[in-house]
Amino acid sequence: MTSPLAPVRAWWQARRGTGRPLPVVGVGTGPALPGWTLRAAFPVAVLTLVVGAGARTTLLTDLYTVVAVVLATWGALRPGPAPAHVAVVTAALLLLGSTAAPFDPAVLWLAPLGYVVTRLGWWARVLAGIDRVELAALRRTLARDAALLGTSLALAGVAWALAGRPVAWLVALGVAALAALAWTGVRRDDGEAR
Repeated sequence: MTSPLAPVRAWWQARRGTGRPLPVVGVGTGPALPGWTLRAAFPVAVLTLVVGAGARTTLLTDLYTVVAVVLATWGALRPGPAPAHVAVVTAALLLLGSTAAPFDPAVLWLAPLGYVVTRLGWWARVLAGIDRVELAALRRTLARDAALLGTSLALAGVAWALAGRPVAWLVALGVAALAALAWTGVRRDDGEAR
């Protein structure tokens, strides 16, 4: 009785027996960034986001510092989307106690930082400290990221300029921009079209 793998084995042995060398394949890498830099930037961004949001409120002044340190430590030990999203939600909850509530223009300059936190959370999850990421991989979504951050920062500048004046249309525009930013920021992939 012959084995069902006998034809495959015979093919493999015939292929190896010809003595043909394998083709030479060249592999190269472009300029790369060490993975530990993105992993280290993630808890710093989390800490900056939560402290920046907490500084806008007079409520729980000592508590937000502790929460920020706990979230940054979590992000350093187990980086990924979970600490990033918890940090963004925590920052949003802290802004509810803002002295400029119901609409604090600081939301519009904290939103780009929230986007950076979610992006760094994704990169920190997929990279080990010893990994290297080519700059070409980071440039892949640079246009989209720059457009989102630039639009949000421009909107923040307008909001700061108009602070203290009735800006109902700006509030609606800010809510739409933040919703678009959140929709893009919480995607599971790194910019691939669905």
